[in-house]
Amino acid sequence: MNMNQSYTDYLQHTSASARPFPAACLEVFLLDQAQDRQHRREVDRLNEFAEVFDWKLTRDYEKALVEGYTVIVSNAARSILWVSHRFLAMTGYTPTEVIGRSPRFLQGPDTDPARIRELSNDLALAQPTKRTQPILQQLVNYRKGGSPYLCDIEIDPIWNRKGELTHYIALEKEV
Repeated sequence: MNMNQSYTDYLQHTSASARPFPAACLEVFLLDQAQDRQHRREVDRLNEFAEVFDWKLTRDYEKALVEGYTVIVSNAARSILWVSHRFLAMTGYTPTEVIGRSPRFLQGPDTDPARIRELSNDLALAQPTKRTQPILQQLVNYRKGGSPYLCDIEIDPIWNRKGELTHYIALEKEV
């Protein structure tokens, strides 16, 4: 590869099988760098929410993103306001199909009703108890195409500095 040639040009003029080993390493490196930038943008977005809504965040969401969790931000009425890119990739939905909906749309025939009741009760109790620990649950959810997946869910009730429950941040990871 000549130093004046862009990497994209290089890839277009070099067949995949003829590329030398360092080019493959460069692809992995560039992908890793792109994922890091995406995580930083998502953490920046969460920090913007924290500033606008006057949240006091206690969890390291950047670490959760790096560990492979998806992030869903919903308001106190449980309508989705924002989701991470990884959530969209995991479920197959687009932002316009998700924003404004309750996360319940991900549930289906194999989702355990007892676990849903337990989750709903824990969410209802979060406000009067000023719960600061995450609400944990494991559920079968469904992708856009209808295929089920098992996921661990951790829901953080989010309080503003006045002590009012304003939002929830859910972390999900496919098991």
